[in-house]
Amino acid sequence: MSTKEHLSLDTSSSFLPTWFQKRSKSKERYEYNSESVIRWGFTKLWPNIHSFLIFLLPSFISNRYSKTPPRYSLKSTSWLDGLRGIACLLVYSYHFHGSCFPTMREPWDYKMNNGYIALPIIRILHSGDTMVAIFFIISGFALSIKSVKALKGLTSFENGHALSKDLASSVCRRYLRLVLPCAGSFLLVGLFASAGWFEAVPYNGENETWLRGGMISPRAPMQESLYKQAVWVLGDYYKYAVDVVLFNDSIGYRWETNSHLWTIPMEFRESLYVFLMILGLSNFKRWARVRLVLPLCVIIGLYNGSWQFALFMLGFLLAEIHATLEDDENYLSLGTANGTKKSVYDRHPRVFSFLKVTALTVGLYLGSYPIRAPLPHEASGFSLLTAWTPPSHVYTENHGPVYFWAGVGAGMIVASVVFLPVIQKLLCSGVCQYLGRISFSLYLIHGPLLQSLGYSLLLATWGIMGVGKLFGSERSPNDPTDKDVQNLENWKIVTTWFVFAINTTVTVWVSDIFWRAFDAPSVKFTRWLEKKFI
Repeated sequence: MSTKEHLSLDTSSSFLPTWFQKRSKSKERYEYNSESVIRWGFTKLWPNIHSFLIFLLPSFISNRYSKTPPRYSLKSTSWLDGLRGIACLLVYSYHFHGSCFPTMREPWDYKMNNGYIALPIIRILHSGDTMVAIFFIISGFALSIKSVKALKGLTSFENGHALSKDLASSVCRRYLRLVLPCAGSFLLVGLFASAGWFEAVPYNGENETWLRGGMISPRAPMQESLYKQAVWVLGDYYKYAVDVVLFNDSIGYRWETNSHLWTIPMEFRESLYVFLMILGLSNFKRWARVRLVLPLCVIIGLYNGSWQFALFMLGFLLAEIHATLEDDENYLSLGTANGTKKSVYDRHPRVFSFLKVTALTVGLYLGSYPIRAPLPHEASGFSLLTAWTPPSHVYTENHGPVYFWAGVGAGMIVASVVFLPVIQKLLCSGVCQYLGRISFSLYLIHGPLLQSLGYSLLLATWGIMGVGKLFGSERSPNDPTDKDVQNLENWKIVTTWFVFAINTTVTVWVSDIFWRAFDAPSVKFTRWLEKKFI
């Protein structure tokens, strides 16, 4: 027998039992099918996995991999988005640094609180109340600008019908536009709380000492299981979305899930006031709206303590002015003897430019008013402003005259920007516009990320550098001497800024994802739902 025949005989399975032959073929078929299934599944799932991984990248990177990347065109009011983005970023900075440096709430004093960051105008970089006031003005502006333009052409039944249709649409969509993205924030908080990420720094209310008097916000309590955590978050969201936002009943609500969402109920309520005012003033002549009714609403609202109402009305007023500037190149026109128009800017350009810059500077100064009202002997001129504060703005432990002066300062800032195209151009830059797109998402999720990642990193880095010896939770017989305190304070500043850089990067990244996952889809959903009922 040849070698070839011998090999053929050995490799043949004819001499094997029948049951073994069937088993071998079945095994080969099974292995072949398993590989095919794995290969088929990987081929089918990989595009979805790849898309998900691309989705997790920031939008300015993921758009490069998209066949149809979104294009964002600039409009005459796009600078509002940029201003909103900057203001939101400064609110986040205020909450972060306010947790670490309690002196940020104090007025500048050449003896005690004499850091450069506490100086007037520079303080605007961490004046959270002023930034919130800017939010309210921008909201009033953005909600009314379309109707204001329609009011200018309100000369026929068709135009009047279009105005009422736009107002009805805005009223219907406003509630869901505000509370639906908040649901994503509540979901995020529930996951963080269930994972125990908030427990790195336990919350003890007013007795908190680890941050040496810093602002520690309440956080959601950790439940026994993920199911109980979900039930708790769902119940808390219902209380917030229905009781607090819809019916304006916050009595007994503990603000444990996200205390930074206290502005949303005000946004909803004042938005309805704006829509009501637009409808009520639609038959008024423009001079009556701009020169009489709206200024009175702003002045009376600020004086009587309804600062959020006043700021939304100021946004309405600035929208009227902006619409006029768009139509008239020679804005703020004055009548002349021969009937032609000549603007104030053309007649006195230097004076008008000086007034614009002065208004912006004064607005930055007033917006720098500290949270704690200055005492008469303290410097920087704010003590005089305290004496001029209307009595309706009663001083409390956390806020007081700051609401009034922050509102006045924010109003002067936004009003001056309306007349400053140079600043508008800066606010239309790519970075500012990007921050504007993610601003609402950044506002919704910066608190949970600060209380989890931010606090954990602060606690770790301060422990490594020995900064924890400054705080009561780590007091011991070997406390630092006065000579060492300044050195530790310097290390505290360095490590805090280091953590701030890391936490800011992560917060902006997650805000970008949150914007595409919750915020933008909620806008599309509200429009889709509205069309289903029309």
